[in-house]
This record gives sequence, structure tokens and C-alpha cells, in this order.
Amino acid sequence: MLVLFDIDGTLIVSGRAGIRGMNRSFERLFGVPGAIDDVPTAGRTDRAIASEALLRAGQPADEPAITRVRDAYLTDLRVALADAASVPQGVLPGVAALLDELAREQVTVGLLTGNFEQAAAIKLGHFGLWHRFAFGAFGDHHVDRRSLVQVAVDTAIEAGHGPFEANRIIVIGDTPLDVDCAHAYGARAVAVATGPFSHEALAETGPAITVHSLAELNVRLIENL
Repeated sequence: MLVLFDIDGTLIVSGRAGIRGMNRSFERLFGVPGAIDDVPTAGRTDRAIASEALLRAGQPADEPAITRVRDAYLTDLRVALADAASVPQGVLPGVAALLDELAREQVTVGLLTGNFEQAAAIKLGHFGLWHRFAFGAFGDHHVDRRSLVQVAVDTAIEAGHGPFEANRIIVIGDTPLDVDCAHAYGARAVAVATGPFSHEALAETGPAITVHSLAELNVRLIENL
């Protein structure tokens, strides 16, 4: 079994550090304040978010521009994480216990996130979780989140795990796009209502199970989905 975790709203809340950091980057680079404020972000890849914000700012959304934004953002993300801005930050309920149990049961775990890989490392490192994941699929790899499940599977195999049948792959996330990417691959989805979407809204997207927090999950429940 392969269990793939989203980051923001699933493992951690960062006080919108990603949005604050990328806004700072666009203002520094292009003089555009609040560039991300009206760009949909939930469940999308950083590459897609940066591309749309670049176009809205009248900039080309080509590879050099995305790389420039990414590199600036990695600096500004660290600043944003250091400044909690009076909003909650931390590891979400049940995360540590579930990761501990999965490790004890020798279940293969990885990341499936829209974050740029280095941004994922910065965020999870800030909260002491980065060392828990040996591989993953990140927003550097594709604009479309649907493509990331195959990337995660390939990376897991390269790391010496698998192979995995599609119905033995579990994608855990807090947005409809997490559920959608699992379904597109034939994997199973666990939706967790610790992000911007309600339990009811997530349940309507058809995951195998919807939980209020990861404190409701354990290995046996996941295995029996």
C-alpha cells in the first residue's frame, strides 16, 4: 500500500505563509501588490498559481519567469513562516500519531503536493515533518495535479518501493482536487476537512471516506477502504 499526503490543510496550517510569501515575491519582482489574492489556490500546483499570477501581472508565464518567481518565493516563504502574522500555524490534529502508526506498520508513505519541492521542504522542515517523507511528487513537475500521482508512484519505485496496484494507492488531501487526482488515476481518496472545504462539500466529491481530521484515521481503516 502507498499512502500519499497533501501538505497545506492536510498535514499543516502555515498561516497562509505560501500566499503571503508569493505576494511578497511578486511585489518585489514586478511591483504588483496582492498578486495572488484573487488567484484560486486550493489544491492547485505552485506552477499553475505562479503562471496565472504572471499572466495577470502582464508577464510571460514561461520557464525563466516561473523559475524567477520560484527562486524569489523560496526566500520570501521563509520570511512569511517566521512571521506568524497573528494567524494559526502548526501541525494538524492526528498527523504525528498517524505517521507513527504507518511507520510501525511499514506502510510506504510519500507526498503528493502542489508545492514546489523546495517550498515543501521549507514548510515541512519548519514544522519538523520533512524527515518523515523520503520521496514525493511536487508542483515543479506538472501544472496539472492529476499528473502527480504517476510521478509519485514512479518516485516510490525509484526509491525501492512497490510496484503498487492503483486500488492500493491512497491519496489524502483537503480539497476536491486531491480527490479528483486520485480518481483520475484509479486510486482511492481520503478527504480531510481541516482545510478550506467543509466535511459536507468534500463528501460530495466521492472520496472513499471523509474525516473531520486525521485523528479519525488509522492503518486498519485505511487498509479497509
